[in-house]
Amino acid sequence: MDVVDTANTAANTAGDVGSTVTEAGNAAVSVVTNSGVSTIVIVLAVVLMIISVMLCAIILLQSKRSAGLGAVSAASSADTYWSRNKGNSMEGALERYTKIGGALFMIIAFAINLLS
Repeated sequence: MDVVDTANTAANTAGDVGSTVTEAGNAAVSVVTNSGVSTIVIVLAVVLMIISVMLCAIILLQSKRSAGLGAVSAASSADTYWSRNKGNSMEGALERYTKIGGALFMIIAFAINLLS
């Protein structure tokens, strides 16, 4: 009889340990799901990553600005055909997209900081 009672006690103890492990696992899952990070923060973080990659690509597409000695003279910075129509060119569009992307990056990063 002692052997059977010992086996039942061991089985009950193992069952208690198993339920304790299961409860601990459920608690760990609830900690992960209730960590305080809302869905909007995750969505904004994904948008921020997309904007950062696009901003890197736009910056790399821009041409170098090595003005050299031509920038020293005032005549080169005068009102020329190129300076008047620069906004309509690819270079002007890339500058505009860089400004917009940089502003969006800063606004979204600030919003994520406030929400988290």
